[in-house]
Amino acid sequence: MERIQVAIDKARQKRASDKAAAPAVSDAVRNIVSANQSESLKEAWAHLSVFTPKPAHLEDNRVVAHQPGAPSGPFEIMRTKMLLQMRANNWRRVAITSPTSDCGKTTIAVNLAFCLARQADLRVLLVDLDLRRPSVSPTLGVTRDLQLSRALAGTEPPQAHMMRIGANFAFAANKTQTANSAELLQGVQAAETLDRIEAQYAPDIMIFDMAPMLVADDTIGFLDQVDCALLVAAAEHSTLDEIGKCDADLAARTNVLGVVLNKCRYRDNAESYGYGY
Repeated sequence: MERIQVAIDKARQKRASDKAAAPAVSDAVRNIVSANQSESLKEAWAHLSVFTPKPAHLEDNRVVAHQPGAPSGPFEIMRTKMLLQMRANNWRRVAITSPTSDCGKTTIAVNLAFCLARQADLRVLLVDLDLRRPSVSPTLGVTRDLQLSRALAGTEPPQAHMMRIGANFAFAANKTQTANSAELLQGVQAAETLDRIEAQYAPDIMIFDMAPMLVADDTIGFLDQVDCALLVAAAEHSTLDEIGKCDADLAARTNVLGVVLNKCRYRDNAESYGYGY
């Protein structure tokens, strides 16, 4: 019996010794794996087709946050507040939606993506999931036949419908509307495709431009795949009842970052604080 106990004690000591020595080996392995992943990540981004938007086209579509300056000021404030909250909660995926159409949600989404991408250490991915009325391509001025819905259905590779602006801003878009969009977005195949995209490109922030909430069930059915949501309402267009209903529906299914009041015609000059914003 004593010999058995001695053997058990020796085995325990060996396991403890092995465990103590493991971290150094584990750290070395992790460093190698991390370096390999970093190279794979750079390669994945480098293989995306490059798109260079025309400044005049961006300005015509109210996209101003691609460069610093007074017009970009509100988006910089929005970017910082959003980043602080998302980092505090380890969130990566944010949906941007609105109660109805013509609230400017795509304009907000594109400006936010540009503003975030101006931070060189952030990788930003903008995904157009308003499959009923896709607007990211025309807002950016893309003429290429991008149709992410085919990738979501599993018939084509996602990278065929993705492009890159600069080193750290990628987008996935659709040129035309998609039939049965709600069923597609709620399907397992679409979820797996988005997971693969996230795994391959490892964006720090994924912005999903979603359909308006009160016109279809596309967004409601997709909210379980995001960490949080931002609601865009239009001044003198969106009603308090619409905003309240959408806010409640969002809160029941995900975390609500806030409500952006867009298309305001009047603003107190004191808000600029003398900086010309």
